[in-house]
Amino acid sequence: MTIVAGIDEVGYGPTLGPLVVAAAVFRIDDRDAPKPVHLLDRKLKALLRTDREHDGLCIGDSKLLYTPGATIERIECSTLGHAILARGLVPLEVRVLLERLVGKDLAEFERVPWYGRALLDMRLPRATNVDDVLARADAQRLFLGKRGITFLNAYVAPVEVARFNHLSERANSKAWTLFAATCQLIERIIERYPRDDLVIHVDRHGARRQYAALLESFFPFSEVTPLHERRDESAYALKLPGRSPIRIDFKIKADMTRAPVALASVIAKTVRELFMESLNTWFAARCPGIRPTAGYPTDAQRFLADIGDAGGQLPPELAARLLIRSR
Repeated sequence: MTIVAGIDEVGYGPTLGPLVVAAAVFRIDDRDAPKPVHLLDRKLKALLRTDREHDGLCIGDSKLLYTPGATIERIECSTLGHAILARGLVPLEVRVLLERLVGKDLAEFERVPWYGRALLDMRLPRATNVDDVLARADAQRLFLGKRGITFLNAYVAPVEVARFNHLSERANSKAWTLFAATCQLIERIIERYPRDDLVIHVDRHGARRQYAALLESFFPFSEVTPLHERRDESAYALKLPGRSPIRIDFKIKADMTRAPVALASVIAKTVRELFMESLNTWFAARCPGIRPTAGYPTDAQRFLADIGDAGGQLPPELAARLLIRSR
């Protein structure tokens, strides 16, 4: 078997709300021998379907499936449907979804006033319905099975504002914070699939072409060999004791061409939108009539001006530490 994973981020640029990095993991039955990457891509390309005319789950660049202010129906249905494929049950609360995607320790979010129980106890689904999710998940399972593909799991690394600021300021770079969250997911995938041939696709981080030194810093007991460092893609072999080399590549616009990365984009976007809904609801209860925000710089400044000090309930030092990104 070959395991193919994709990693993408949502929320790198905003002023408000978390950075969310997600991974989506598929298994491909290659029977005789591991296949070259281009053949794996060709087999998975059939999963890139962004319209709802088919019976299964939408997979595509989240920017094509959702725009701010629109319904999250398509991305939510895909996220919850793939959660069913991985675990067998639809998560009916955000707490359950995050426990599956992030892990059991959700204390980081419980401590933030606009998240806490309001976020974790939020009922799911928000925009779709359970029957549609179940039906589409079943159709997706059949669609994958006919092609020798299995969806295995998804992982998410949300970086809340306080930790985002701490890591970015310590490294003097928010790019380092993004790469750290990405490597956290790479490590989880490696640990979960220790005996399989493993390919990990990552949507390229900005204009950076060289990643060998960064990979070595996060995986100090590995040997990192560059395979190529081209304008559009940089690829590496990560060699760890006791297993076959892991291919990790960073490709421009991978969320538009590689299905595992596209699904990671969908999952990351869904999770961030749930966080932002909770944030907007908390402030709306304290500032009636305020327009919600997606957290991006220009509108974030409007939102911050509108909330003021949230009726005295949000001390300036709390806002600086928990609400507003420093980079």
